[in-house]
Amino acid sequence: MPDGDILIVGGGPAGLSTWLHLHKKDPALAARTLLIERAVYPRQKLCGGGVTRWTDLTLGRLRLKIDVPAVPIHTVECRFGGDSYYFRQPNVFRVVRRHEFDHALAQAAIKRGLQLYENEGFDRFERVDDGLLVQTNRRTLKVRALVAADGAKSSVRAKMRLAEKARISRLIEVVTPVDARRCREFTNHTAVLDFTAVAEGLQGYVWDFPCLEAGTACLNRGVFDSRVHPDRERADLKAIFGQALQQRQVDLSSQNWQGHPERWFAEEGIFSQPNILLVGDAAGVEPAFGEGIAQALAYGDVAANCLVEAFRRRDFSFVDYRSRLLAHPLGQSLKFQTQLARKLYRGGPTAVAHCRRLLSRWLTPA
Repeated sequence: MPDGDILIVGGGPAGLSTWLHLHKKDPALAARTLLIERAVYPRQKLCGGGVTRWTDLTLGRLRLKIDVPAVPIHTVECRFGGDSYYFRQPNVFRVVRRHEFDHALAQAAIKRGLQLYENEGFDRFERVDDGLLVQTNRRTLKVRALVAADGAKSSVRAKMRLAEKARISRLIEVVTPVDARRCREFTNHTAVLDFTAVAEGLQGYVWDFPCLEAGTACLNRGVFDSRVHPDRERADLKAIFGQALQQRQVDLSSQNWQGHPERWFAEEGIFSQPNILLVGDAAGVEPAFGEGIAQALAYGDVAANCLVEAFRRRDFSFVDYRSRLLAHPLGQSLKFQTQLARKLYRGGPTAVAHCRRLLSRWLTPA
């Protein structure tokens, strides 16, 4: 690679969106950008799979429509102990499988000229006078800018040695086949968020989302623990999730649970170093509901603007990335959702009633 190029590490929505926004704003700069992905598409990616209207608005501005199997959601049911409240809106979101969504997004970017290298992972970087020397598992690359889009367990972020506290949410999920004719989540196009376990210290909820796996009707079931109050005692996720599955009459012995982290956003966080930008989960997503796809795509817009300006000014300090992020609609949303999460999951003896009271402004009773 010649001097002056960009390397994006990670081929999920944040990394792909960064390149797609670059291509929209500065095609010549996008042509001098590489993206490496450690896995090979379509790769397994744990996620609830909710695609919101914000996602579609971002894709629309990029003149993209990602057409993969999806289940439209018209009702969100929020459970608080024995009480249920509802948010009803046609097509409030749809549920996809991330391995299909990410693969389709990558193919769309490749058609526009993205140089994508699969089965190539980041190892380390070294600072040199005019940029970075990046070592992958295949080669050494000299770049002016490095974009870390490699998730909550970002290898790039780890090598940056940032002096800040960890902000890691915990999730467990499993996909179980169901009879779509008898499953109310399918017949009523309903997504369920159950906040009952906040009484047990959970800083989140248990979810049931209808989805399609290889054409088969399934429920994507999981538990989300934001840990937005990291000093509080950890909830027993396995016990909470196991109890929830038993209540839903799921045979636990036949299920393959999988866990994964998310990094939650904090306004005081560190999002860059000279020559390096963090996007998506590597920077932080919202901790109230753990929605990641829309935020990941929006990070691409912020990062691309910063990259284009950096190459125009020949200034790769990225000192303005934080202010750009916080001023962007993404930053405004992340700040609001983080504040909401801290209020929502404060815990205490009235935790369930408190959650219900806070969320009831957007919900209606049964």
